[in-house]
Amino acid sequence: MGIFQDDRAPELFVPDLSRPAGATVDADGNVACVTCGTKLPVAKADVVGQGYRCPACTAKADLAKLTGGPSDIAANLSLDDRAGMRAFGAKFIGLGILMMVGGGIGYAAIGPLRAFGYLCVAGLGTLIFGITRYTAAR
Repeated sequence: MGIFQDDRAPELFVPDLSRPAGATVDADGNVACVTCGTKLPVAKADVVGQGYRCPACTAKADLAKLTGGPSDIAANLSLDDRAGMRAFGAKFIGLGILMMVGGGIGYAAIGPLRAFGYLCVAGLGTLIFGITRYTAAR
């Protein structure tokens, strides 16, 4: 119900709640690791976004993350999700650049107004957020 009694209720958003392909458990209670494909009991597997992972692959992913190597985001997000994160980050990178350029042009053309300084700082924050989001989806 909206502000008025005759307003229509908003459409209900129902996300896709189906299991990913890597989250299937066979009849014996075993699962396959989404990274290496090893079969192991479900009780010994680690749960990740796209299914299950064996302890050895989890240790490798943790070690790679600590040493600055590739992130284990592939096990947590699908390819479409990662592409969406990159697109989202690219939009914020572009917006941040536009905000900084607009603030700089306004500052140079009109003079030292606080609004232009705020616009530059907000643009820098938006740019940093976009870069962080874009690089996390690799």
